[in-house]
Amino acid sequence: MDMQITPHIQSMLRSHNNINRFKSIVFFSICLSFSLTQAYTVFGIILDAKTEYPLSNVNIYIENSELGTVSNDEGYFSLDLNNETSGDAKLNIEIIGYEQKAIWLDLSKNKLDLGTVFLKAELLELDTIHIHSHKNESKQISNILLSGQKLEDNLKGNIATTLSNQPNIGISSFGTVTSKPVLRGYSGDRFLLTKDGSKTGDLSQSSIDHVITLDMTEVNQIEIIRGPKSLIYGSNTIGGVINTSINGNPKTRVHKLFRKFSFGGESFNNGLYGNAIVYIPIKENQINISLSNRDTKNQSSPDQKLENTYSETFNFKLGFTKYNKDEYLNFILEKFDMNYGIPPSLEGHINGVDIKLMKSTLQINLHKHISFYNFYQFDANYNFIDYEHQEFENNNNSYEVALLKDTHNLKFEIQSYNSIIGSELNYRQFSPKGSYLTPDTDELDVCIYGFHEKEFNDFDLLCSFRIGDLIIEPKQNLGNQEFRNRKFNYLSSSIGLRKIVNKVEINGWLMNTMKGPKIEELYSQGPHLGIYAYEIGKPDLELEKTYGFESSIQFNTSPLDISLSAFYNYSPYYYQMSRVGECKDGFAEDNELLEECRENGIVRAGVGQGGWLYIHQIDGIKSLIRGLELNLNYDYQNFNIIYDFSLVKGDNLTADRPLSYMSPIKQILNFVYQKELMNYKLRLSKIHSQNRLGEFESYTPSSFIVDFVLGYSKKNQSITIQFNNIFDEKYLNHLSRIKTIMPEAGKNIAISYKVFF
Repeated sequence: MDMQITPHIQSMLRSHNNINRFKSIVFFSICLSFSLTQAYTVFGIILDAKTEYPLSNVNIYIENSELGTVSNDEGYFSLDLNNETSGDAKLNIEIIGYEQKAIWLDLSKNKLDLGTVFLKAELLELDTIHIHSHKNESKQISNILLSGQKLEDNLKGNIATTLSNQPNIGISSFGTVTSKPVLRGYSGDRFLLTKDGSKTGDLSQSSIDHVITLDMTEVNQIEIIRGPKSLIYGSNTIGGVINTSINGNPKTRVHKLFRKFSFGGESFNNGLYGNAIVYIPIKENQINISLSNRDTKNQSSPDQKLENTYSETFNFKLGFTKYNKDEYLNFILEKFDMNYGIPPSLEGHINGVDIKLMKSTLQINLHKHISFYNFYQFDANYNFIDYEHQEFENNNNSYEVALLKDTHNLKFEIQSYNSIIGSELNYRQFSPKGSYLTPDTDELDVCIYGFHEKEFNDFDLLCSFRIGDLIIEPKQNLGNQEFRNRKFNYLSSSIGLRKIVNKVEINGWLMNTMKGPKIEELYSQGPHLGIYAYEIGKPDLELEKTYGFESSIQFNTSPLDISLSAFYNYSPYYYQMSRVGECKDGFAEDNELLEECRENGIVRAGVGQGGWLYIHQIDGIKSLIRGLELNLNYDYQNFNIIYDFSLVKGDNLTADRPLSYMSPIKQILNFVYQKELMNYKLRLSKIHSQNRLGEFESYTPSSFIVDFVLGYSKKNQSITIQFNNIFDEKYLNHLSRIKTIMPEAGKNIAISYKVFF
């Protein structure tokens, strides 16, 4: 959540004697709703006086004190005052772009409900002076943040389609339900996806047919983090970190009953969803309840429907938080169930595959204010995730493959004004069943990590590291296969510089990342129904390593901002699971040709409804991935014009040919107009053809997509209507595994309605 730098804070910065005071204000601004139970509590909701739309990130602080907070996405704020605050106090409310408001408080009452506070917009004349915002200081120019109306304009049924209109983000899919984001050419576990900083604990990054267990109805912010700070989330962050902020986080504390309801749907798959969130305060405790349901039918393209692409999702979450003077203790129970289909294909499963997914989560979170050297915050988190999914040949009652995983994650972390130090333990028990011949395996990953940011006179220095041990122990041998234990020592590190000269900001960083192989990459030996493949692992895989460099420059020349980023990532050892060969056309119907393919080790016959599956085998190769991103942003009064250009190129240096599944060049032009209660957006997307083809890939022609988005917000409710692909353009997604069967969705209407009170 971005922190606003107000004139009040700017004046404080101009005096060296007030630096410590500024640090305290920043600390309270960052800790949104880290409100502690003390003698007095002030709370209310802040709205735009004209549009009556909630204002987030508003600074609320007591004058001549170190007490302050910021408002959340619903405009709600809660500020606890200490026992030393007595008599009358002046509460200042301010945010850039609005008139400052001051309210005198009568502290004879323990709880002060200010109700609705309206702020009037004002024209700004700012000095051309750079003020450090330490909330944002560790960010790179290439970072992406979606919240508020910007998130609503892009919100879809999953994280990948929601991010699809951002630069250098592609969609890897087996149909819309299984869509996953691809960041700068990196897929799988070469980037991290987290919920409030914790990993999702599913198997989505191990295979394209495994869905991401993330309920989009409870997401209120999506941030893509790149650069040195990404290593506090994991060691394999060369592509970045997608961190989602979730409703029901214990950082949000209320002092009266709070309810939020969301409803919506999409036309291309007849999808419908609903979500209800209730916060119930009980003295110094709070109960959070969230209930969601989403159902979709088979997806459609401009000229047909794609069979067996349905989904049924149910999510229930219950949270309890105990707030004390200097800490809170939080418990969360979550149940996520989903049934979905993989479409039919001649490659093994002519009627498709059905997948049943069950996931249960227990979270325990402890947050405490401390005073230890320069450190002011301590967090301890424990996550237990029980995950299972079963794969059925279509219309069968018994599964062919079941994948079970229990995950225990324990993390400790302390923070100071400019440093983070933590340790993490991740223990995973993997138990496959059915015809997927991978052994029961235990995996233990123990690491320590750190991040530090240092200000110098002319530049800022950022550095980070993550060092750990990964131990993988198979529990049994299968048939003639003998599997040995593996142990890996890894070190990921990064160093970056930031320099600001007048209206120009320059960023640059170096990073090396390492990641160990997944259990499936080491020991797989059997059919994987969902991706129509017979997978063979490689037990002697080494650590995957990547050395990366990124440089970016931004010109802030109001009303026009221009930024340019370039990245270059070399991997001397890069995991690639690929098909071992290609059979002749028509072999599926010709027994002699099928037998020839089997004898040549290209297919495994007698598997799947089609009677065969292509053999895929993993190996380590040398790779190179590099690219560019250009952003132009023109902002004048109620108008905003945004242009994004992005390209990424990947090369398999071992085979001297392009890497497979690289996103084509993408250009996106947005015209945005905001007037009073309404928000209008016209989006033009040009997806270029892709003729840099990896092995067994096919050419994808270019496409031109037109979207129109209409948003309306007033007081405590909002509605957003997306008209996607309004000209019903027939286009193919290069990263889709079903593009030979069917193009992407045609014209689509997506509606989202939210109300809170």
